[in-house]
Amino acid sequence: MTLPQADGAGPEALRAVLDTVFQGGEYRWVQRPHPFAFLARWWDALREALAGLEETHPDLFWVLFWALVGVLLLIFAHAAWVMVQTIRAAAAPPAGATSPAAVARGAAWYRAEARRLAAGGAYAEAMQADFVALVLELDARRVVRFHPSKTPNEYTYEAGLGTGEREAFRDLVRALYGYAFARRPCGPDEYRAWLVAAAPERYAPAH
Repeated sequence: MTLPQADGAGPEALRAVLDTVFQGGEYRWVQRPHPFAFLARWWDALREALAGLEETHPDLFWVLFWALVGVLLLIFAHAAWVMVQTIRAAAAPPAGATSPAAVARGAAWYRAEARRLAAGGAYAEAMQADFVALVLELDARRVVRFHPSKTPNEYTYEAGLGTGEREAFRDLVRALYGYAFARRPCGPDEYRAWLVAAAPERYAPAH
């Protein structure tokens, strides 16, 4: 069937009009690929490979299957172990902080103990003793309230610390956890930087 044509409007003119119309942005149909489509392709390829292996070498397929299950279980076990160690490290107070004798010994005793430990190369342990001394000094300045059962992180929420001082104190506590519990490398340079950051005057002026 031939469509009726208007006078003077031949096929070429009609085609030109249609081309002009369909060149508009609303007629540009572009199929956008999914950003994670490659994962689906990889998964399909893996399934096909495993299916082919199961058909051609079933014994090898099951050996591979159980080996992968074993690896997966090891990954979960390792993740659980890391999580438990991290929780224990975050909850553990520094050396001497759980002893009621901390207040009786005083900040000066812990400063001397920190120097003794540092002189013997035990820098991480020296930081823990120095932190107890810092908390005792800040307690005397009414900035924090010392308690043997508190963890270092709990002191970062004390009301006596200003906003800037609290953030600096949090950085100090994170450094303590990193060196003392996560066992980051700690040497003389790190310990000297710690002493600067742990100066009581950074958090409260002396009375």
